[in-house]
Amino acid sequence: CALPISRVWGGERGGVALFALEQDEYFDRAGVYGEGGVDYADSLERFVFFSRGAVELARYVEPTPEVIQVNDWQVGLVPAYVQALGLPMKTVCTVHNLAYQGEFSAEDFRKVGLPEGAFRPEGVEFYGKMNWLKGAIRMADGVTTVSPSYAREIQEKEQGRGLEEVLRGRGERVTGILNGIDVVAWNPATDGCLPKSFKVGSMAGRVECRSALEREMGLEPANGRPIFGMVTRMAGEKGVDLAWGGVKEIVKQGGRLVVLGAGDRAMEEEGRKLAQEHPKSVAVRVGYDEGLARRIFGGVDFFLMPSRSEPCGLTQMYAMRYGAIPVVGRVGGLRDTVEEWDGERETGTGFLFEPTAEGLAGGVDRALAIWNEPAMMKKVRRNGMTRDWSWAAAVPAYEKVYQALVNERGS
Repeated sequence: CALPISRVWGGERGGVALFALEQDEYFDRAGVYGEGGVDYADSLERFVFFSRGAVELARYVEPTPEVIQVNDWQVGLVPAYVQALGLPMKTVCTVHNLAYQGEFSAEDFRKVGLPEGAFRPEGVEFYGKMNWLKGAIRMADGVTTVSPSYAREIQEKEQGRGLEEVLRGRGERVTGILNGIDVVAWNPATDGCLPKSFKVGSMAGRVECRSALEREMGLEPANGRPIFGMVTRMAGEKGVDLAWGGVKEIVKQGGRLVVLGAGDRAMEEEGRKLAQEHPKSVAVRVGYDEGLARRIFGGVDFFLMPSRSEPCGLTQMYAMRYGAIPVVGRVGGLRDTVEEWDGERETGTGFLFEPTAEGLAGGVDRALAIWNEPAMMKKVRRNGMTRDWSWAAAVPAYEKVYQALVNERGS
């Protein structure tokens, strides 16, 4: 397809050269991918433009890039463009969530500007359709995912979303690298969204944050009743239905639940209904408010993530950073970031469970078992707050992938 004219902006930050493509017709919009839960109708044209533009930019900037890093299906055609043009750059595709693959009809292939030979099983074709993520996985020189466990899971049928054989076919080219978080931006000692700051060794402010959260969410003040929190997209893969199914038991055992999130309309409505049924114990806010999210992280006792699939997950890391003890599904990045509490050794940062109704009940029971043990609660909380959740480990891991690919050029 014909590409519109765009403007290229350049700059530098921290010694790193930065470039941006400006094209208001495609990208000066209210949403990034769509609005109201619906993708933009011209998604194909938008991301063909972005992908082609990025490749053209890489061709002409100096020094010439050695590696092009692409993320998810929206730029999944970049490896195909690089191959078609015979460019010397290596490409790495990072899969953040295999559920989103960028599928288009075979007829749409003529719009992407690739040679006919690219529409084949070794390229972007997948069961008669064009699949951008599959093409990137197949054609990139390296493939990474956002956690080691997710890298293993997506090579099996249960989590592979139909691409498990394609991924297994890449063998050692598939690497799982755990994401980090911005520990400067997410710091309870300096977070202006919290009513009171706190840090390890000085936790009085967290007690005030807890009381303030009770007031903000309309919960009955009760120091003796634990608060579970969720900040989530309301979807089946996030296990929100499991959480709703466990509400009555949580309340029966003296717990309370605060939830912030949006997504599936039926799940939103069910959450509102549960809040009406338990007005003093359950509070649900539909939508997203980063300030409130931070106050939930800094005010709840336990952070609940009953995910059935979780490529990496960041909220459990935010929660631990802010002193909330995670109670999470044993999947993906949750498995890699949350260590099961061991009371005898006093090691671990939270509780993991199989993402089923029975598993959730067991995880909640284990969390409640330490609620009346202040010394134990303090130790688990401290373990989570003192872990290094930064990008310190991920950066050299990516560098290792890039360097290995660059070295191949000279071998």
